[in-house]
Amino acid sequence: MKAIKAWLLLIIFMVPVLVYAQSGITHPDGSYRNTTPKDFKAKNLSSAFYNELWTYHINLDNGVQVIYTFSINDFGSFKSRVTGVKLSVSWTDGKTYVVNKEYGPETFINEPDSMYIRPHPDRTYWAKGKLDDEHRLFFYNIKKGVQYDLDLTLFDIAPGKTIGNGVYKAGDNEIGMALLIPHAKVKGFVAINGDTLNVTGSAYMDHIYQNNLSTKVIDRSYRVKTGDAQNGMYFHYITLSRDGNSHIPIGFGIRYKQGRDYLITPSSIERVSSHPDEKLLDEYIKVKPYQTDMLNIRVDEYFNTYSILDEIGGIKKFFAKKALGGELFEMNGTVTINGNQPGYFYYMVAD
Repeated sequence: MKAIKAWLLLIIFMVPVLVYAQSGITHPDGSYRNTTPKDFKAKNLSSAFYNELWTYHINLDNGVQVIYTFSINDFGSFKSRVTGVKLSVSWTDGKTYVVNKEYGPETFINEPDSMYIRPHPDRTYWAKGKLDDEHRLFFYNIKKGVQYDLDLTLFDIAPGKTIGNGVYKAGDNEIGMALLIPHAKVKGFVAINGDTLNVTGSAYMDHIYQNNLSTKVIDRSYRVKTGDAQNGMYFHYITLSRDGNSHIPIGFGIRYKQGRDYLITPSSIERVSSHPDEKLLDEYIKVKPYQTDMLNIRVDEYFNTYSILDEIGGIKKFFAKKALGGELFEMNGTVTINGNQPGYFYYMVAD
């Protein structure tokens, strides 16, 4: 019986590897494992076009969503390498408030042992705290007449996961991924223009990097979370663009059943329909992981679409879009999975 189980496990893990090999996509080297502080460390690789992101997505019990991202970005001849931070808050008034700040790479702080990240030592936006204890997010800034104030603590943090070295390759493109916080509880406060809310909720955080522009690498990026670390799920799946293999997704996720975690890797993603108010948003997708039944994911509430190029505008936006090979749109909100499981999403679409 043990021998049969061993063979079944081998087959389950070998199927996605064979599919990736046939498509020209290289799967991460190594097995499913817990993350370590090294997985939080900035790669900061040398590349003409480079993106590295630490993304926190927080869904609060009062309906507010927060997306807090630290980044390293290189835009080739269009713009030299910068580090930065972006805060997006989908607020109680139905509006989404977004603030971006950029700095030179020489001021960037990234200390894996304490999970400390900060784009500039004199600026009031940072994250810090070991993931086996508590991890704090802080942000304060006033931009374009809007005051942002955030102090949140992540606790009861589920162990982070990755696969081997975490690196997927498709041709010359390289994408690294680690799900550092698959699930955490959240407490603290968020304020917009002095309207302060004491909040609770849940969150995840992942760390990804790629050696090319998102508009050159991805077609779609899907982050979906539901439930908790007892019975729940979080995944980040990506479909690749313009390489003949866009029907084969990469990435991975974690499914929790009675407190145990299981790897879920994507077999296929079918885009069934678009949102009536936002054509770029996949309102209904069918996701088939190798290890579970079909996931029917429908957008329940759509909050916002954001593009960094919207902040440029005019003729500068035209030239920026041309230099970058397109535009990357970010969308967030809530979903329902298989008709009865509430969750939340953060999608990216290259266009």
